Amino acid sequence: MQFTTMPIFVKKYNMKEQITIAFPVYKRTDYFRTALDSAVNQTVKCKILVVDNNSPHDEFKKIIEEYNNPLIEYIKTSETVNQDENFNNCIRNVKTPWMTILHDDDYLHIQYVELAEKIIKEYGDKIGGFAVENHVSVEEWAGANEKVKLTDDIVHVKPTFFYFRQLTPFPGVLFRTQLGLDINGFDVPLHPIADLDFWRRLTENSTMLFVNQKMAYYRISPNQSTNRLIDDMVNNVYKYRLNLIRKRKVKNNLLTRFGVEYVRLINLDFFKSQYPHLDITQDYPNAGWMKFTRIITKAKLFAKLFDWYIRKLCFDTRFIISPKI
Repeated sequence: MQFTTMPIFVKKYNMKEQITIAFPVYKRTDYFRTALDSAVNQTVKCKILVVDNNSPHDEFKKIIEEYNNPLIEYIKTSETVNQDENFNNCIRNVKTPWMTILHDDDYLHIQYVELAEKIIKEYGDKIGGFAVENHVSVEEWAGANEKVKLTDDIVHVKPTFFYFRQLTPFPGVLFRTQLGLDINGFDVPLHPIADLDFWRRLTENSTMLFVNQKMAYYRISPNQSTNRLIDDMVNNVYKYRLNLIRKRKVKNNLLTRFGVEYVRLINLDFFKSQYPHLDITQDYPNAGWMKFTRIITKAKLFAKLFDWYIRKLCFDTRFIISPKI
């Protein structure tokens, strides 16, 4: 797919003109102030856009007016669309060359934009964006407001990364706004895994980096339906990955298939640990493969083999971009 590179730099790298943190919001305001605070309190300031998906109330507008912050722009759409289409509304309305989308119940580390500034200065127009590690939990992340030394542990994400992993649970992906438009945004019919597909297409159409540092928080609400989470985050992703493998015959081998099964088990066990009190569905596609994989990965040698193979396909650890001079 062809895409047009948008001019993205000014001499002083003014992040107020370079980056937007965009919030697609609808109805709920429970955690919105916390999320918005994480954008407002960045050590390096940037623009903030709140796209209200035609909520049946004006609470978001009232909250934003309390901040009296000229960096925050509020838009209320004239019609209500589904979640992924409101993400696309964010992309369409952002006016800066770079953007990130943040759920109204998640938040960013206070140095996220500072990290983005560092990466933009170093790598220039050689990249389409980057992702960061997420803190994933029911509990809020105590370290979000503590200043840290920004890491140089940055690797190139290969397109085959998506056979096994997700760039993030969602927050913390910075990408070129024009690139998001050029690849036609989020594919709405793929909900609830349209984000996985969007990140994959970003990676196939540009150079994406992964920064090995926690810079974003993804909230798992204790009130969420576990059965839905298993279906959305394990089963649907698993089917999507099998389809990717079938389309790319060169990687359709036994080790790749076991790698996908191994990752499915890791994800399943994670959700079980987060929701130990709830009854989790046992209705899994290709359950025989899953059971066999659990048996063989009890041997540490096999588990290490899959870990090595997955990392080999996910990242180019030798990848070095010459910094922009």
